[in-house]
Amino acid sequence: MKKQGIRFAAVIAAMVVAGCTHVNHLRNAQDDFNRAAEAENRLRFDSAESYSQTTLTAWNTAHSGYRSALAGLEELNGKEIAKLKNDGLWGTALTLKAMSQWRLGQFDAALKTAGEAEQSAANQLYPRDSALLAALPGLIKTDQGFSKLENNSGTFADVKELLVGSKGAVADIEKARKKVGKIHPVQGYLIQAQLAAYRNYTVAVYRLTESKIVPPDDPAKAAAQKQIQQLHDLYKDLRMQSDETNALVSYWVKVCALTLPQI
Repeated sequence: MKKQGIRFAAVIAAMVVAGCTHVNHLRNAQDDFNRAAEAENRLRFDSAESYSQTTLTAWNTAHSGYRSALAGLEELNGKEIAKLKNDGLWGTALTLKAMSQWRLGQFDAALKTAGEAEQSAANQLYPRDSALLAALPGLIKTDQGFSKLENNSGTFADVKELLVGSKGAVADIEKARKKVGKIHPVQGYLIQAQLAAYRNYTVAVYRLTESKIVPPDDPAKAAAQKQIQQLHDLYKDLRMQSDETNALVSYWVKVCALTLPQI
């Protein structure tokens, strides 16, 4: 089963321009991350049956990009870090580092970096960055739930709690969403992150229960349906409705077995 993807490049948007060496290091890491994210995004509509050598190459390209982004940030020396702090860019750098670590499966390191950002760069975190860092525990729980499904290493109760429980992925990301306004662009990413967690929950129901489908009265399903509507409304409010964004909403409706939002 393929892990459900969510868009990244529009989230870690360019916040810096080429200039001094320390800024160029950050810009290069940002570019590497965005290229990796775009490689993942291109695989969004691929079905499991369409896997090929080309698909494998794309995944390898994505991971290589995340590794390159992380390596560039880890190579920053003390003088360069001091300059980034002076320029108000240290929060951006730490957010990018934490997200890269997460994409590479370095969960403990990602949480540690997020904690460092809150401690040493709290006054330099954009609302977007603050929301992403707050969402990290939920993003990690989504991956952990997926891993348990892939490796047959957890019970249904375990996976359900990780994904849609009161302290699960969806709940964590919901808290993170409160750090930005209702029509902030990062909301689109965070809503999709919630839907990705719910999608993995539907797979858990299919694989680990006799019912095979999420019951109509399941609160997690009601929440996901609400998120579908919110995703549609967000793009409408941002005047971003297009064939691409409509296809994106339809994609989540399909993979989550939900109904189309009200127009």
